[in-house]
Amino acid sequence: MTNAPVYDAAKTRITSLVEGRDPQTPVAATPGWSVKDVVAHLAGGLRDFADRRFDGVESGEWGERQVRDRRDNSLQDAFAEWDANLALVQPLFDTPMGPILVSEVIAHEHDLRAALGVPGDRDGVEVRAALVRPLQELDQRMRENDVPALRITLEHGDRVLGHGEPVGTLRTTSFELMRAIGGRRSADQIKAMDWDGDPDTWIAALALFGRHRPEPFEE
Repeated sequence: MTNAPVYDAAKTRITSLVEGRDPQTPVAATPGWSVKDVVAHLAGGLRDFADRRFDGVESGEWGERQVRDRRDNSLQDAFAEWDANLALVQPLFDTPMGPILVSEVIAHEHDLRAALGVPGDRDGVEVRAALVRPLQELDQRMRENDVPALRITLEHGDRVLGHGEPVGTLRTTSFELMRAIGGRRSADQIKAMDWDGDPDTWIAALALFGRHRPEPFEE
């Protein structure tokens, strides 16, 4: 599967989803942001990818800056910028950045769906594609920090993160894993999943952006 068509399809779905909706609808998955803010972030994020500007990613300031700088823009402004910036990043889809772009857009698609009460496909190849780069990143971090290996059993097979023989197992779906490691679930929600082994061994390592959501989030 190539990355550009997956991204383009998600962008089309998001556009259809939010057109005609109140752009100020709060998006609980991204506290403090509205529907318009999420689209502005997607547009501004592409510009930052094109410019290789990634300061503040782990602290959250990366996305907050994009939203803050576009606070006075309309939803249509955000869509226009998204179109323009997508043209700038086309060469990146066939580089290691391509899976990151896919992960970003799929995560925010489901953020918007939760806010608008319109669930989407949680079992398709898009969700699995959105896990490719995050799982690579978590695997590398666990190896570098000597976190015991963990087997993750998903609907399409197993994946081992970390070095050596796994000492625990997490059984979940691709969608729930995407949401858990992407900051859309609290630590308590993740610990309540189907585990063999003590989840506290891996709970910190499973925070892709360095932190889990403070409060539970259901969707």
